[in-house]
Amino acid sequence: MMGVLPGLDLERLAGQNLPTSLQIDLPLPPVRLRGQLDRKGFTELSGVLSAAMPVTTVTAFGQISLGRPPAFIVLMGATFPQPGLQIGLGFAVSGIGGVVGVNKAIDRDTLIACIADGTAGELLFPPDPVEAALRVIPRLATLFPTVPGRIVVGPMFRISWGGRMVDLSAALVAELPEPVRFSVLGILRVMVPDPAAPVIELKATFAGQYDTAEPSAFLMASLTGSRMAGIPLDGDVLVLSRGGADPLFVLSAGGFHPAFPVPAGVPALHRLAMNLSPAPWLQLRCEAYFAVTSNTVQFGAKLFLVAEIADCGLRGQFALDVLIHFKPAMAFTASMRGSLSVEVFGETLLGIAFDLTLEGPTPWHAAGRGHIRLFLFKASFNFDERWGSPPPPLPGTPVVLRDELAKAFAQPSAWSVLPPSGAERSPVRLSPSASCQLAEGRLVHPHGRLAARQRVLPFGVDIARFGRSVVDPPERWDVAGAKLGEDDARGGAVTDSFAPGQFLDLTEDQQLGSEAFAPYRSGVQYVPDFSDPEDSAFVGAALGWETKIVQDPVPLRSHIRRMIRARAHTDAEHVAAAASIRDAHWWPAARPVVRVAAQQPLAAVSTWSMTALRTPVAGLAEVVGGDGGRPAAELRSVLAGRPGLRAVETWEAGPR
Repeated sequence: MMGVLPGLDLERLAGQNLPTSLQIDLPLPPVRLRGQLDRKGFTELSGVLSAAMPVTTVTAFGQISLGRPPAFIVLMGATFPQPGLQIGLGFAVSGIGGVVGVNKAIDRDTLIACIADGTAGELLFPPDPVEAALRVIPRLATLFPTVPGRIVVGPMFRISWGGRMVDLSAALVAELPEPVRFSVLGILRVMVPDPAAPVIELKATFAGQYDTAEPSAFLMASLTGSRMAGIPLDGDVLVLSRGGADPLFVLSAGGFHPAFPVPAGVPALHRLAMNLSPAPWLQLRCEAYFAVTSNTVQFGAKLFLVAEIADCGLRGQFALDVLIHFKPAMAFTASMRGSLSVEVFGETLLGIAFDLTLEGPTPWHAAGRGHIRLFLFKASFNFDERWGSPPPPLPGTPVVLRDELAKAFAQPSAWSVLPPSGAERSPVRLSPSASCQLAEGRLVHPHGRLAARQRVLPFGVDIARFGRSVVDPPERWDVAGAKLGEDDARGGAVTDSFAPGQFLDLTEDQQLGSEAFAPYRSGVQYVPDFSDPEDSAFVGAALGWETKIVQDPVPLRSHIRRMIRARAHTDAEHVAAAASIRDAHWWPAARPVVRVAAQQPLAAVSTWSMTALRTPVAGLAEVVGGDGGRPAAELRSVLAGRPGLRAVETWEAGPR
């Protein structure tokens, strides 16, 4: 329970030099409390608390912000001593916990950064919570930013198998409400044959996220602190699939080819690496990568060698990079480079270096350069050779794009019915049978849209090739117009993703540097043109009104101004007094205010012609037009000059 002491001057207390950090270490057998509490200003508190007991150890990381709106995030877990809670088949539960946050979300970029530096795994059941807090606490504010109205919630668990030969710690977190996001954060340890003396020790920190709004899904893992027979291992693995306006698929282990432009949204990845250092004077490091994108396959490796004693020894390296792309035709580029030198007291005594590039297969192109250094002289060599036939012309007869488009628009799947953009404001109400036919796509809503799209070729660009067929001269296609029945229709653009290399005449460098998919116009969506409708197109209906008078709310006066100086302290009192997150302090609701406007003067007109009635309607405040009536243009000018005057239908005004 928390309260305010009588006579306590909060303003004077705020001006005191209060400590910014509090260390806790209380050995109270059989419980030992350890922790740390950090303060940032008077509105943010963060810290860690660990309680070690004989049967379990409970750890909690947390951060609370007393701003507007108040927000907090808590990660709490309990671990059990070996062998854990046995659940059968060699599996045991070693820890359970959960994540709860109010007005919080998960930042994807920070999550990926935490995976790369290894701090993400320390959020889940760390062996030394106080030591881990030094690296974890500074990341909480950026990893879980404050987002009003969002909730972060999910379980944490730790499962082991084979006497902790395999150990998995993970958290499954959901962000609510819409748009829903699911995130996974974890660390996997594999220690073979025995955790006490492992020959193979793999430690992979991983994180993933599925976003229903984009939509997108990614999973990234990083090897940190891994060893195989005493040899350190490290590197990153990424799987990313993204839809929407910028679709992308990437599978990479260790990064990409040096000449490949990394797509937007893909983080920098460390190479898969292995350090071989059997002796202090010998260093050998191997790096490798493998990647698959929507249009390429990439792989490569690099080897470094340093063997020196007293600044005398060998230095060398060898590298291989291969890039294979398939569209519009299969081709590859392989580059090899290497060097080896004998150095004495920092000077090169003997050395050889080369750089070779091979491209193919139609035609083949080999280029290279190198040099040899031997004692007092140096020799260089360069070559550039081409052989083989150029690529054969694209097979097949010239394609007729008109026929391909006709086939595409003839498919039922090319046509779809879209609801009105503001259905809640549409005055049209459909019968149950009409609603069923509308859902099945057999009817179009009077205020809806009819979309026609094809995925054969992009509109509005010069088509130079169609798959493996050449279009000579290039053709440009687009939709000129359309009719719905006998009436003209207004249209808007519809876009889809196309591979530029399938339709545009691009060089190899442009194909490598351009995006695998790009948005282009693929169709149109139509709406009826009701600028000059006929009377027979509409059906009238009788309407009724129900009038309610709501008084304006009386403004309440309080002494809130005198509490502004101690706002942070009163916020703390409110938070402490709120026994549940359902308290109104956490979820302030906007108060609806209803005001009754003055009655507008009415003018009975015919909206089909915008002409005033010849006969006044009884009961109206004002009738524009008199007995003679006025043309539409003059009536519009009169209405424009009278903002308080509203035009209504005759059937709205009652009997004439």
